[in-house]
Amino acid sequence: MTGLFLFRLSLCLVIMCASGAAGWILSGSIRERPRQLRSLQSALSRLETEVSCSMTFLPEALEELGHLAAPPVNRLFHDAAELLHYGDMSVQEAWRKAVAKSREYLVLTPDDERILLDLGENLGISHREDQSRHLRLAREALGQQEIEAQRVQESWSAFTGCWAGRQEGH
Repeated sequence: MTGLFLFRLSLCLVIMCASGAAGWILSGSIRERPRQLRSLQSALSRLETEVSCSMTFLPEALEELGHLAAPPVNRLFHDAAELLHYGDMSVQEAWRKAVAKSREYLVLTPDDERILLDLGENLGISHREDQSRHLRLAREALGQQEIEAQRVQESWSAFTGCWAGRQEGH
């Protein structure tokens, strides 16, 4: 009987710790996503300037963003530039692979990824004005995603604050 009780108690503790860890990870992701989306928008704005005004070649512009963008967003651009420099692939394929690899370090939803992948399909295949337009559209779409991410963050904060307040009351 005592052994069974200790086993059940141990299982309860494991479940509680796992639930707490999952909540902690989820809350970190919810807080981080709006910041990363802002950083992506800023980097795409810089890329638009590089492509349209400076007339920098795309691999060099991506490499530059790999140095200038805030971490971990900078890794997306660094990975794409590296694939273009050392891989024998198109811009679209390199961008697609870099976005897929970014799942390891960025907090993106499938909708966020779709915006980036759609952008990648148009990089390097048209004139500067058209590329600027696609970069601007991607920035605007990411801006809408950021607004939604902030809404989620605020509701999560209200939920956790409300829950914490109930805990303090008892």
